[in-house]
Amino acid sequence: MNKLDKLEMIEDTAFILYLSPLLINGLYALYLSFAQNLPPSDVYLGVANNIVILLASVLVVLIALVIEIRISPKDTRIKKIEENVSRMRILAFLFIILSLVSVFVTSGYSSDIFKTLDLYLEGRYAILYPLFLLALSFVLSPSITHFFKFSLIIFEIIPIVLMIASPLLLYILWRMGLSYSVVFFISLLVFIAGVALFLYGSRVEGKSKTASTSS
Repeated sequence: MNKLDKLEMIEDTAFILYLSPLLINGLYALYLSFAQNLPPSDVYLGVANNIVILLASVLVVLIALVIEIRISPKDTRIKKIEENVSRMRILAFLFIILSLVSVFVTSGYSSDIFKTLDLYLEGRYAILYPLFLLALSFVLSPSITHFFKFSLIIFEIIPIVLMIASPLLLYILWRMGLSYSVVFFISLLVFIAGVALFLYGSRVEGKSKTASTSS
């Protein structure tokens, strides 16, 4: 297998990984429906409120992103990031549309919009996952990345705010009555985002100092 074929195979693997969250959700819904013999509303809520499904969906997208960036030559990585940003946004909108369609079917094609919306909102992870994808695509957007490179102050303030806010957010969400898994996941995600921004900011600052010294 030559290098070009290997790159194409890895790109195909990354593309499949992007679609796998849809497959994971669909297979688990079939399992609940036929193996557990649950009613349609319980099937939807069983999928949409399963933290393992959410974490698996987040993980495979992150793996796909890392794979594509790592195998790409440095001069094409910006283009690859743009492609992944588009994929994330398409996947997010697909999840929203499919979730709404699932809720509509689950409700027995009810014309009661509020009943359908209530059921949709009960599936917390069906809402959180598309929001995660849209937020990640926004952060990875080349225009935002380009702006951040010239705004190091953002990397000095926001990471500290996020890391400090993480335990406070944990307390607030817990007081709101959310499940422990949701509270822990969101708080941990905010803390990790703060650490990631801090590390990335240090890297950008180090590169800028090196460039100014060499010039």
